[in-house]
Amino acid sequence: MTGVNSGLACAMRRARGGVEDLQTSVVSGFGSGALFSLVSGVGGPDRFSNAVMTGALFALIQGGMHKLGKAAQPPPNDIFYINGKMMLHNLGLDRYEKNFKKGLLTDSTLPLLNDSALQDAKIPPGPRLLILDYVKRNPQLRMG
Repeated sequence: MTGVNSGLACAMRRARGGVEDLQTSVVSGFGSGALFSLVSGVGGPDRFSNAVMTGALFALIQGGMHKLGKAAQPPPNDIFYINGKMMLHNLGLDRYEKNFKKGLLTDSTLPLLNDSALQDAKIPPGPRLLILDYVKRNPQLRMG
């Protein structure tokens, strides 16, 4: 069943130019559910309608799981935090990226950073000093 699901998902991605979305998930779920029903013989005399019902149930479940999985993931290219993320990486402070996002400290706010803003974002004193010094020493981050 897992092989059928993976095979259908792979075929859908290939046919659709690498797109992995809700439609791919639903089609692979339907196919594996329908095949499961046909192979297992569950459902009595009308195997075709039972296969369609089981396929629809599997598609619904897999589609719902796909939606939940996508909702839990952050956007792949968060364009508002590129400079802040790069700054934190250069300073070896990558672990505070979530603090910047929770505090809405976007790239446009970097020139305005002060100790109070970083403290509100729950960044400890040592890293705060490094961040403020970095902003001070990098003119491209300061307001012009």
